[in-house]
Amino acid sequence: MNIRDIIKRLHEHYKEQLLKTPSEEELRKTGEFIRKHGLKGYEIWFCPEEHLYEQVLELLSEDDVVFDVGAGDLRFSLMMSQKVKKVYAVEINPLILGDALKIIGYDLPANLIVICGNAWKMQLPPDVTCVVCLMLTRQHKFPKHWKTRIIYSTKNGLKILERG
Repeated sequence: MNIRDIIKRLHEHYKEQLLKTPSEEELRKTGEFIRKHGLKGYEIWFCPEEHLYEQVLELLSEDDVVFDVGAGDLRFSLMMSQKVKKVYAVEINPLILGDALKIIGYDLPANLIVICGNAWKMQLPPDVTCVVCLMLTRQHKFPKHWKTRIIYSTKNGLKILERG
């Protein structure tokens, strides 16, 4: 299966999930998860910022190693993996990530490393040249020890923070 087909399947799955109403038990567990992992506001929710994908891709080079914060269902990580040397895709929500990995299956690119965890509490791998964070729901500040270029979304579009 090619990447375009996988991304289409991920998009369709996302639309199906939006139509489901969570049970009281699911909401309770989500609240517990948010508190346990120190998330703020709506950081747990995945909302793809597809309108920014092409702009970000234009800012990346084939030599980049990307740390994708809030990778969600991995669709943008898959796109970046086609352009850059390597992508570390970090997503804290195990349900979103688990569903994405089931859909992608053995078609997961070799240069896409998937991590389920809280990016805000991580050290950047030493080979990272760029952090990408398309997460309008972000409440956390970027850790000061992330000494690299950071491309992130705001309500006014993309911003680039140079910390090299």
